[in-house]
Parts: sequence; C-alpha cells; structure tokens
Amino acid sequence: MRAKQIKSKYCSFENNNPLEIIADVKDYIRRYECPELTIDLKDLNILEAAKVAVMSSIIHNKKYPDGKLKCKTQSAIIKNVISQTSTRNLEFVL
Repeated sequence: MRAKQIKSKYCSFENNNPLEIIADVKDYIRRYECPELTIDLKDLNILEAAKVAVMSSIIHNKKYPDGKLKCKTQSAIIKNVISQTSTRNLEFVL
C-alpha cells in the first residue's frame, strides 16, 4: 500500500491517482478491521475526490454495512455533488 500514513482508522495517500487510491483503500479494508475509517482526499480535485469517495463507500459498505466512512475534503461542494447517490455510510469532514 502506498499510504504515507496508516494508523488504525486513518489513511492519507502520497499519490493523486484516483484509481490507485481506490485500490489502496480496497486493500486496506480487506486487510484491517475498520468499521469506522477516515480517508484524506484534500489533495484531489472535486470530481476525483467524489469518485474516490463513492467507490470507497461502496467497498466499505460491502464489508461493514453498519460502518462509517469519513472523507476529509477541501470543499463542501463534494457533498453536494454526490448527495444524489445512496451512500448511507459516507460522511464529509472539512
């Protein structure tokens, strides 16, 4: 995993490639117990952050249906962009 900081329940990433970040999040969820997970998406643009947030939410929800995925973002706009999707486990932190 290419995460620069992995503690229990927190991931931030060195790269800005959304596909690699999604793969890293999927790998992290598979390896570790993390019913509550926070991922740092502040370095991504709005569309990439929304893509990673939605895909990560789906992956996380498969393993932890009652879990919570928090995304640290640079803007509250992302919440509005994906508010139409059914991501019950997704929360945004500024």
